Amino acid sequence: MSHAAGAVARHHVEQYAEEGATLVQGAFEERWVAELLEAIDAVLEQARSPGFAELASANRTQNPVSMQERDGDVIIRNIRHHSPAFHRWIEQSGAPALVGETIGADDVRFWMDATFLKEGTAPATATPWHNDGCTFPFKGGMAPSLWIALTDVEPDNAPIVTVAGTHLDPWNYRSPLSPQDVPLPAGYREWPELLAQADNPGDRLRVWPARAGDAMLIHPKLLHASLPRTSTRPGRRVAFTTRWLGSDMRWNPDPLSVRISTLEGNPLMRPGEPPPEELFPVLWRRERAAA
Repeated sequence: MSHAAGAVARHHVEQYAEEGATLVQGAFEERWVAELLEAIDAVLEQARSPGFAELASANRTQNPVSMQERDGDVIIRNIRHHSPAFHRWIEQSGAPALVGETIGADDVRFWMDATFLKEGTAPATATPWHNDGCTFPFKGGMAPSLWIALTDVEPDNAPIVTVAGTHLDPWNYRSPLSPQDVPLPAGYREWPELLAQADNPGDRLRVWPARAGDAMLIHPKLLHASLPRTSTRPGRRVAFTTRWLGSDMRWNPDPLSVRISTLEGNPLMRPGEPPPEELFPVLWRRERAAA
């Protein structure tokens, strides 16, 4: 069993189910931290270069590579195909098993990635309250984020914060990223009602400091954010996040889903069915792991 999968204990499984998040300390060895950081920095250098448009157009994933950068806060998405280090990590680190064991899935598939880099101490280094699943064209509960600290994340270095238990909320919400000029589909409410849950969280508020190599599983419906980076020490906060699809996920876009044209136009993507193996191969199965 890999180090990552072996790091999952019963209390991680229980905490994820009850609170919507859990931190697996020491999930990934120093080797993986170093390799992922090196690969991210190489892609980031390319993305900041004049040839970034070519990097985006050459991308072979379902979503094009993209970068947002503002006041010391950088988000870069879909870099998996731009370094073999990411493929090695997926295939060799035990990440798929860590995800599957923690969320209780029968199988897991890789979906997408996002890297969050926070430098300086500007207010923009905070991530606003949100949840992720409202915009997904896949429906189901098993689409967690696997958030990996690639630097130490002390309390003054933009740790994740969550409101425990909000993943059990039966409603979806119209995200600011979704169309605002269409009627609310059944099961949706407006975004301010979600954010109101963070106004008085009481004893449900959790702050998650982490060390490099720690991994956090975050439920797609969990209300979460990050604090700003307020440290006066030189450095940065880097986290590599991947999104996975578990065994209950079905392709079912609605009027508020993020549009992914390469998937919507693909005849293999059938409403109400699991993601097809041809596009989203299964990387871990429970019966295979137990054999």
